[in-house]
Amino acid sequence: MDPLPQFRYYPDPLSTGVIVPSENPCLGCNRIRGYIYTGPVNTEKNFILTEAICPWCIADGTIAKRFEAFFNDTGSVEGLADAVREEIEKRTPGFEAWQQEEWMGHCGDGAAFLGLVGKKELERDFPKAIPVVKKCLREQYDLDKEEADEMFDGLTKDSEPSAYLFRCLHCQKFLAYADEA
Repeated sequence: MDPLPQFRYYPDPLSTGVIVPSENPCLGCNRIRGYIYTGPVNTEKNFILTEAICPWCIADGTIAKRFEAFFNDTGSVEGLADAVREEIEKRTPGFEAWQQEEWMGHCGDGAAFLGLVGKKELERDFPKAIPVVKKCLREQYDLDKEEADEMFDGLTKDSEPSAYLFRCLHCQKFLAYADEA
């Protein structure tokens, strides 16, 4: 089996579950490669691509080209080069959000998506991101410190509200936004 492709803007899609072991064939290359993509995909045509495309065909742009598909929307990220937008939108796995997915950027580039997180994941895996998430909650929901701390305590990966964590590829700053249904 070929090694999984590396996605610059989504460094660990296995840990988030958008790429899983599978014996399903890929609609892009017609091969059974041992992994399949389970995340969101949008297409201009009426193709059903759920659990039917491999990570290799995402990475090389086959799916985007063959099915006029895209995986992410970078429209709200200012200052991105066209090549970066294309890589994130057409050659990077996507993620599900409770409402609208938002890709983040920093230092004139797209940021790396680290995953959907709750309080538990932040405390265990990303403790340095906690102040960023709390600040995000205060600003996004117009909360005072106590209210933001209370909302932070209720963040969960498996329900709402949740936080979406990114990291700048250049300065390593954490970025986040929160979402609830």
